Amino acid sequence: MVRLALMRIRQAPFTRHSAPEWIQQIVHTGTSDHISNPRPRRGEVVTIQLEIPIAGQPEQVVLRSIPNGEQHFTAMELVETNRLMKVWQGALIVNEPRVPYRFAIQAEGRIWWLNAGGVSEFAPTAPYDFALLADFPEIPWLSRSVFYQIFPDRFANGDTSNDPEGEIDAYPGYSRKTYPWGQPVKTDKKHFPFYGGDLKGIEDKLDYLRDLGINAIFLNPIFTAYTNHRYDVADFRNVDPTLGGNEALISLRKALTKAGMRLMLDIVPNHSGAGHPWFREAISNPTSPRRAAFYIDDHNEYASWMGFGSLPKLNYSDPDLRTEMFASDTSVFASWMLPPYQIDAWRVDVANMLGRFDDQQLDKEVLPQIRKAVKRANPDSYLIGENFFEASHQLQGDAWDGVMNYTGFAIPLLHWLKGYKQGALRNDTVLESRLPLTTDALIGAWQENLAAIPWAVATQQFNLLDSHDTERLRTILDGDDDLIRLAVMVQFTFPGVPSVYYGDEIGLENEEGFNQRNCFPWDSTSWDLDLRSFYQKLITLRKENDTLANGSFQVLYWDDEMFIFQRVLRNKRVVVTASRTEQHDGFVLKSDMLNVNGVERLESVFSDASLIVQPGKLKVPPLARGGAIWL
Repeated sequence: MVRLALMRIRQAPFTRHSAPEWIQQIVHTGTSDHISNPRPRRGEVVTIQLEIPIAGQPEQVVLRSIPNGEQHFTAMELVETNRLMKVWQGALIVNEPRVPYRFAIQAEGRIWWLNAGGVSEFAPTAPYDFALLADFPEIPWLSRSVFYQIFPDRFANGDTSNDPEGEIDAYPGYSRKTYPWGQPVKTDKKHFPFYGGDLKGIEDKLDYLRDLGINAIFLNPIFTAYTNHRYDVADFRNVDPTLGGNEALISLRKALTKAGMRLMLDIVPNHSGAGHPWFREAISNPTSPRRAAFYIDDHNEYASWMGFGSLPKLNYSDPDLRTEMFASDTSVFASWMLPPYQIDAWRVDVANMLGRFDDQQLDKEVLPQIRKAVKRANPDSYLIGENFFEASHQLQGDAWDGVMNYTGFAIPLLHWLKGYKQGALRNDTVLESRLPLTTDALIGAWQENLAAIPWAVATQQFNLLDSHDTERLRTILDGDDDLIRLAVMVQFTFPGVPSVYYGDEIGLENEEGFNQRNCFPWDSTSWDLDLRSFYQKLITLRKENDTLANGSFQVLYWDDEMFIFQRVLRNKRVVVTASRTEQHDGFVLKSDMLNVNGVERLESVFSDASLIVQPGKLKVPPLARGGAIWL
């Protein structure tokens, strides 16, 4: 698919004739290399360019758009011929919030249609058209950011005076207890274990993060709650006292600003905790107006997230709830973005379920309103949703800036590296594949997910390999250092914003009693220092290299065991090779997408090896098992 410019464009499934080879080498990207302004204003006319290999002799090249729902053809003009490509150009009026377009190439007795979904002989379906977003401004700090995700209770204990202890009034019979740092514990269902991690501990360790190269942190929930994960919110307006309260957040914010770091908080607007005052009033008083904020029936039964009674589902048909959460300048979403806290970003928990319950499907109302509230409070803010599954319908410019990119990036890559299982929450059915994904399936998954969203959004996806909800990377890949490093290399070179889960950089894996939410071991004798140095180098590279921050994505080659892609911007390129087996034979790759002047020698980031790039050719040396980055 060509949204990002790919080689070997997939044929649409019902194409009866194979597209000529030169059509499969056409290049169009969402970057400034092919669009005069990739982030246009409403009413602006932009120029669109398409690069067609010299071998192709099209009779006509047409830019097709659908202003106000009616088809429009613009004949494109040949404006340039270089060593490998002919450049065709046309004009596109940005008259709507989202402007889709595609190309038609008349050649060799046929009409070939080209959109982000591939090449077809018939007019393709609209969801995979290229798309420009009007008035969708760039988040100025985002493209050079590397996030570090922290589970607050397990990172560092900076103030032992606020360690959680004692009974919980909202959960009769339940208690909290703080254990010695790093001591695994087994508890019954009436006991919540804590380790005392807090915001002061994070502030105390900012030098560690700065030395690593991190310039943005993402904190799992910090608002008042009763469990160690804090997804059972009791107060959206205050930081949990066991984390240090609001003053600790103000202090951390000041320290982050001084260190040049951004801050993203985790919010849970889909549900509250059963200890939230609104819910306690609603469930105890049948006449309370607070009942409207929840799904409570006449028998006092209530809906909850995935059947967990401690997490009652919020009902956004209630106007008071909307006002409290997002529909006012003093709402929860807005207030934390204002002084003195001034957070830079929100991660929205279970964003796929927000506003949705049976016959009430309010997400198309609620999500755009949340976006407006957040952007009004901080125009440069970053707003992402948690979504483990296909999320393209919420990534069209009117909802999230991006999502935690499990489906579009992490899951296909990890499943290519080893066999896997897939299950569903609260469901006993498990799918198991003893074999890893084929490379065809990996590339197809990436291409399809990238094709389904505008390029401006694709560059803002939150790319992770693991999190508090998954096994750790080292555990997933059975401690295989070659594959771990391969996965991380691809993460830092793929379009989007990389995030490191705390401790991955020193080789943490799942532990009994902790699973993936380990206490960070501050005794450095246990660290994998080589791995940490590897992360440091990649973090620096990702922050400093403009091509990785903003360049196009082009898959150059793949076979059963390896793939090669490049990122390109203004004639600068980064090539990434990834192999899950030893590749003993080098080869010469021919591709018109290697449109270079003269000869380029690209050097490996992690070795003294070289790649030789010539116009239309790439000389690939024998590859070791793992990944490599070539600059």
